[in-house]
Amino acid sequence: MNNGGATREDVGEEWGFAYDWVHTASIENFIERITALRKGEQPRTSTSERPQPAAAIRALHVFGRKRPVAELIESAQLFESRDAVNVLATAALCRNVKEAAQLAIGQWQAECATRAEGTPLTDGVIHDVACQRPALDVAVFVRECRRADKGNLAEQTLRIFAGTRSGRTNIDKALLYIALRDEDCAEDAGNLLKHSLEAIDENSLLPDETDPVELHDLVGALRQLSPTERILEDWIDKELKSHDRFSITVRRVSRLIIRSPADPLVEYAGLHWGQHELVELCEQLSEHEEKCARLRNHLASRTDPKELAEIIKTWQQSATLGRTLADLLIDIVAMGAARKNGPRPLRELDELDGWLRSLRADPSCNRQLRFAAAVHVEGRSGTELVTLLRKVEHGRDRPRVEHLVGERLAARVLNFPATRAHFVECLQRLREAGHAEATYVARRELADPSGTGPAPGELAELIADIAADHFGKAHGDKGTDLWKDAWDLLERCLENEERVRPKDVVAVVRRLVDGTMDEEDRHLLLRATVGRWSDVARREQAVRELEKADLTADAAAVIRSLL
Repeated sequence: MNNGGATREDVGEEWGFAYDWVHTASIENFIERITALRKGEQPRTSTSERPQPAAAIRALHVFGRKRPVAELIESAQLFESRDAVNVLATAALCRNVKEAAQLAIGQWQAECATRAEGTPLTDGVIHDVACQRPALDVAVFVRECRRADKGNLAEQTLRIFAGTRSGRTNIDKALLYIALRDEDCAEDAGNLLKHSLEAIDENSLLPDETDPVELHDLVGALRQLSPTERILEDWIDKELKSHDRFSITVRRVSRLIIRSPADPLVEYAGLHWGQHELVELCEQLSEHEEKCARLRNHLASRTDPKELAEIIKTWQQSATLGRTLADLLIDIVAMGAARKNGPRPLRELDELDGWLRSLRADPSCNRQLRFAAAVHVEGRSGTELVTLLRKVEHGRDRPRVEHLVGERLAARVLNFPATRAHFVECLQRLREAGHAEATYVARRELADPSGTGPAPGELAELIADIAADHFGKAHGDKGTDLWKDAWDLLERCLENEERVRPKDVVAVVRRLVDGTMDEEDRHLLLRATVGRWSDVARREQAVRELEKADLTADAAAVIRSLL
């Protein structure tokens, strides 16, 4: 009887049929022949031959692959310990996975029956299966252990598979999770996620920088294999409902986020977690500012004012996060990750302000919310800015708010000249409402930017365009604040001889000629600004540029300022 028959294909072509004896020899005879091969002796004789340790290894390999499982378990008690490990490892990795499960179960029962301490050979089989067999095989192995009512072996397999020393990537873990569910082992699939998070938590301080970062992205791997499900997120939500696992689950999620290159879990937590979970998670991420900012950005896109008020209140009370409350409120006002939809509507801001009072949040939350809302100029009409400025009640905040509004309006039009109409409209409404400080700062910052902005020539043309718009809205009435603001803006621009080039003067004058500023006022402006440049050469160059552009009357106005 061949016991499965060793062929060239299944034991290696170079081995031939020299190992047929392995299939039929008794265990005692097999052990004797293995010893003889290693020593270079003929069995039962003293005849010496060349030692053949490799032949002994091959014989053990064939034994592990071809002998019945029951005999493997029996032989494990008779072999030298290293030979027993070798044979069982071969069987665990090379045989049908159901036979590997039978081997683990039988070996565990045999070792338990001896009442020895531990089950080292069984542990070796499980380790080999968990670390080296494909994920689909491991799922079947776990299923067979469960069917045999050996949950301890199934649990051990999962723990080793998910461990940091198994060599398994998160892609492997995601594959096993999907496979376990398909084998009707849903509880084991959940345990796999638990062990995977534990492993990430334990190894968080020792990341393996030699591995591609995507291999550590458990969320991404699960999303790829099952795009329509939120597998890990839903499992985490269940864990968070248990008071005794709440804090440890949040900590493990933070470790997972830190190691993940993408942020689907960050987005999920930001949009769906309650205030206590969110604040504790942000506390865990406080040293990882980029990750914390992403989470804050997602939670700030929520639209339920009560939820946001609860988060703000809890955030402010946190000893770790309280100092970043202003950042949170800025994100909330801007709508966070949904900022492309524009700033948060005034109605929602009013409701949020009301909920903060109803929840008895610290009054500083309301004050800082109104401050953040008032200084957010992007996407706000001039009327909305005025409304928000009026809500700033704290005496010390008002001057700061007006100053910031002016700076930000100027910065926006400098970086995006297409928003010129918005800039003019906002300054008009602010002026009408009596917010002179905001308009003053906006004009000053526009004429002499403190940050980056357009090139000098583009800046001069932009200022001339804005001034012309002001003159148009004033309808020639020199007594209006709009007309005075336009004059002030042009004066600030043209008297800055270090920033304005002679040819820029030409661009400004041409725009004013085409606009609504009459010639007398234009010449007066030139005499008061360009005509008083201290750099004589630059002033004379400006005159020549005006003359070349057929603006001789304007050139003469500059010259007359010297007489």
